[in-house]
Amino acid sequence: MRVTHLYTGEIVREKMSREEYLESCRLAIIETASEMLDGRMGFLLGSRALWRLLCELGCDAADADVRIFMAIDSETDALPLGEVRQHWDQAALERLEPEIREAERWAREAGESACISLIQRFEAELKKSKRQSDG
Repeated sequence: MRVTHLYTGEIVREKMSREEYLESCRLAIIETASEMLDGRMGFLLGSRALWRLLCELGCDAADADVRIFMAIDSETDALPLGEVRQHWDQAALERLEPEIREAERWAREAGESACISLIQRFEAELKKSKRQSDG
């Protein structure tokens, strides 16, 4: 049986334990947040991905670092981003472009420190998990 990561769409391996899957989510959070910070991924799409990954891990929505990505996703969910844009009328996309640019600016401003925090948090969790499995 092939296992596809729920949010990245990558085939992660033929079989995977729950803990291995959760570790892959933690790694995806670190990678996504890093890509957002260095400009390889926009903050709107990245926030949507992070929110889903954080939900998959069962993170508390009351946590400030989690809540910001929930808010960004919620406030911008009507904006056409990513692959869905191919199904939109070009004139409609052009009309929405200023709003999308402003939302991207706001999301970066709102989410930058939370990205840094999530990277630190999940890198520490992965190191701790590795020490426990090695020990």
